[in-house]
This record gives sequence, C-alpha cells and structure tokens, in this order.
Amino acid sequence: MAKYDVFLSYSRADTERVAPLRDELRRLGYRVFFDVQSIDPGEQWKRRLERSIAASRTVVLCWSEHTRASEYITFEYSRGEALHKRILPWLLDKTPLPAMLEVQAITTTDPAQAAAQLRPALGWPLGRRRKLQVALGVLTVILAGFGIWLALRPPPPWQFSAQVTDRVTGVPVTGVEVDVQIGQDKLNTCYTAGDGTCTLQLPQPEPETVHIYLRKDGYERDEAVVPSNKIFKTDIEKLP
Repeated sequence: MAKYDVFLSYSRADTERVAPLRDELRRLGYRVFFDVQSIDPGEQWKRRLERSIAASRTVVLCWSEHTRASEYITFEYSRGEALHKRILPWLLDKTPLPAMLEVQAITTTDPAQAAAQLRPALGWPLGRRRKLQVALGVLTVILAGFGIWLALRPPPPWQFSAQVTDRVTGVPVTGVEVDVQIGQDKLNTCYTAGDGTCTLQLPQPEPETVHIYLRKDGYERDEAVVPSNKIFKTDIEKLP
C-alpha cells in the first residue's frame, strides 16, 4: 500500500529551489517523501530510497545540471521506471532529460505553478483516497447488511377479502363471522362491516385455496373451499 503521494527526486545542490515545491504539495494535502526530512540518520540510503520509491504513487523528478551528474538521481528514476511508477519531470533549467524519459516535462520555474500543473497527474491525495475507501467500505457493509436483512426478513402477508350479502334481498349483511382455515391450521376470523365486507392479513406462504366458514345468528351456516387470490363473494339465507 502506498505511503506517499510523491517521491521528490532532486539534487542536494537544488534543495532551496525544490523545498518550496515540497511545501506547496504538502499544503495541497499530498504526502511527500523528501530525503533530508524523511530519512533518519544512520539508515542505509540506497535501501531506504528503494523502499520509499516503492511506497510512493509517483516520482517527481526535479531535473537540472546537478541531477544529471548524480548517481543517486539516476538510481531513483531508473528504479521508479522499473517499479512502473509515474515519472513527472520538473525542469529547473534547460538541461535535457535522459533519453529514457519520453514524457512531457513541466517547464515553469515557479514552484506554486509547478504544483498546480502536477495536480491533474497526481489526482486525489492519499488522505482523501483513504477516506473515500473507508466510506465505500462502510457503504459496502451497510448494503451487505441490508441485503442480509432483505433475505432474512419474513415476507409480507397476503390478503384475503370476503363480501357477504342477503340471499333474498341482496343487501350486505353486517356482523357475519368469516372463518378462514388454511390446511389444518387454526381458524383466522374477521367480521363483516356495514358494507358486508371483511379482510384478513394472513402469513405467507399463500395457498391456492382456503376453507371458508360463515356464521351469523338468524342465518344458515355455510362453508366453501375457494381460491385464495380472489375476493370471495357469497350470500347467506336468513332462517325463517
């Protein structure tokens, strides 16, 4: 995983010219490897440089007459190429770039302008990238949890409706006890309202048919096996 956004490759002789670019990049939120500050005394420089290049997303090559003659600079950009790091040259003078670096260089000598021109190639700083990764990770967990909840939650109930009228007059009958039985399960009961209808919310799975019992004082009892997916309409006869 990358530790730095930028590995600044430069000659010590150009430190005063390069330091403002380092500061501007850091002000913009980029993590910059700058060897004077980033390597502890006593460390093996070449090994540390190699590790730091590997841990950087890009190599900004601050190129000048001084860097052309530096064995360390040659090692840094060569190692960056070998590790498939993006090499972004910044020309401090008119010294030609090495032939192996066939890339467009930044030619402005102003560090702030150079940093502004580097930004499109650098993209988002690591800090923002990691915040986005965390946010995406949290979102993934939330979506996964929601998917599990959807998979585990009980399915919504299905609805059974009945409408009962008087067999002779056709007038809706109120107060009829409508008992619904599914298989050998216990009865589910509702009572018709003023318009002769009643409705039950029943648990899944929905069967193809249900057994209906109709009861009301003063009326003949009735029963039937009916489809579950239609409104059950029937009539009952008043006792003499």
